[in-house]
Amino acid sequence: MKKTFLAMLLLAASHAHAIGHLADLTVVDRQLNRTLPVYWHAGRAWVEGRPGNEYQIVVRNQTGSDLLAVVSVDGVNVVTGETASPAQGGYVIDSWRNLDITGWRKSLSRTAAFYFTEIADSYASRTGRPDHVGVIGAALFR
Repeated sequence: MKKTFLAMLLLAASHAHAIGHLADLTVVDRQLNRTLPVYWHAGRAWVEGRPGNEYQIVVRNQTGSDLLAVVSVDGVNVVTGETASPAQGGYVIDSWRNLDITGWRKSLSRTAAFYFTEIADSYASRTGRPDHVGVIGAALFR
């Protein structure tokens, strides 16, 4: 029996209900080439992934102005690699555009892929920061 991995989506600095106000956030399973469905439980959004499958995060700017998206996976900023905080650097998304994030930024040309795994194998756990494994977060700023 295969285990599944659940990732909780948090948007706009910890409130999943903010999805759709400034931006939409989706998770795409890259092996299956499909957007993962969102399940709601106790006011939070969840996606289910297959262990070992790589995924990407898509943030769609729903406004007519640029947004700064400070995105984290497992409590780790996807640009800086630091323990996540809304005060850190992120990506600027042009109005009405999508941003595809396929992994943690290593350089301007390289990323380390996101993949669904057990807690102990996660990058955050292996670097001593397991507190937010399974959480995808985005703080959005106009």
